Amino acid sequence: MKSLPLPAIADLKTNQFWLLGLAACLIGIHFTLTEQANSSDFLGLSILVWFAIGSLINRKRHTLKLNSDLPSTLLGGLLIAIVLLRSANAVVNPSLTLIPLISGMGLALLASGFKGLGQYWREMIMLGLLAIPAELGIGILNIANPLALVITKLVGFSLWYLGFQVSTQGNHLYLPTGGIIINDVCAGVNNLTYLFKVSIIFLLLFPVSGWKKRLSVPLVALILAFVMNISRVAILAVLSPSDPNAFKYWHEGEGSLTFTLIIVILFGTYYLFLLRREKTLS
Repeated sequence: MKSLPLPAIADLKTNQFWLLGLAACLIGIHFTLTEQANSSDFLGLSILVWFAIGSLINRKRHTLKLNSDLPSTLLGGLLIAIVLLRSANAVVNPSLTLIPLISGMGLALLASGFKGLGQYWREMIMLGLLAIPAELGIGILNIANPLALVITKLVGFSLWYLGFQVSTQGNHLYLPTGGIIINDVCAGVNNLTYLFKVSIIFLLLFPVSGWKKRLSVPLVALILAFVMNISRVAILAVLSPSDPNAFKYWHEGEGSLTFTLIIVILFGTYYLFLLRREKTLS
């Protein structure tokens, strides 16, 4: 068994050591508040983002220019102080999504100043993705209602093709034993937004060459999310009249996360195939 060496006194005096410790504290605060918010999707995306950022920083740790100045240090310290003061209230609110971006900006200013912010453009994009709530995209694009109508028609056609007696009216789907209403939440905009963010993170962490391949990545992610949501709604429509407990589990309970997990696994498999194919051709 090998023992891990403790940090030397000289290491404790370096700016890198204190920056790493401060980053770990801020990430821990973010995870704690996210867990209190009971948002499994956001927690999973946050873990992915911080892991990706850590990987990117580790790759270029020897080439980073760590040379901040007094104004940058003061502003960076102020941003981190805001995060700490806000977190001390222990109140879960929409500003939770902004904590990673503010923390990352503060750390970047402390480490490299204004002139060195360009070194962290990938990391800032990832943190920016966390800062954009799905509800904002729904409100701006206003696609939830039209998408719900489209999904109702597609689910109705799928069930009819499988032999079920089904009819649709607007966003209502009827079976002989009952029916469901496909509202804005069931439209799956959250999953579409989630997978789109995951696709951008993958592109930043593991870049691929060629604009066609880059364009295909978010497109495939959106298609997978859309198809999986149709399957999910179809299953819920069948379960609704026959087993209310199963319907609640797959609609609101932990079972609903299974569909998100399946989508992420399928997308990860596609991206791995894309990377291996690119490596073979190069």
